Amino acid sequence: MKILSKYRRDERGSAAIEGAVLFPLLALIGFGVVDLSMLLRQTHAMEQGLVSSGGYLARAENPDQSNIQTNARNIAVYGTPSASGTERISGWTPSDVTLNIVPVANNGQYRGNDTLLVAKLSADHAYSGLGFIRLASGGKIRIRVEHEERLVRAR
Repeated sequence: MKILSKYRRDERGSAAIEGAVLFPLLALIGFGVVDLSMLLRQTHAMEQGLVSSGGYLARAENPDQSNIQTNARNIAVYGTPSASGTERISGWTPSDVTLNIVPVANNGQYRGNDTLLVAKLSADHAYSGLGFIRLASGGKIRIRVEHEERLVRAR
């Protein structure tokens, strides 16, 4: 018992032991924050892509044409109407972007015809970050974003 009482009062090395206990927890929290910021950045990049694509469709004369819709999907993913360059998010493809042109009744709130056209864009992509969010949630994470834009030039 005398041996243990000698070490009980000795405070040398206590900071090292506390650091050894707390470091894994702090590292987990730190990497989790980095992983969350990567998730938010990818979500923001997808939202910006859909907003750009909606702006392109809003000004198109015939948004129902397949080449206009292909260009809109390319703008969402690559930032240009041609399928060239790098994706906003690694692995995101134009086929991940869903685009629907929907007629909406105008109740007199907006100028224009009795029926307005609205582009409904959505995108779905698997998140592949550091894995800490996936570990905490217990499964795969999918990013899903949506955007609606009134088509002002469509006829």
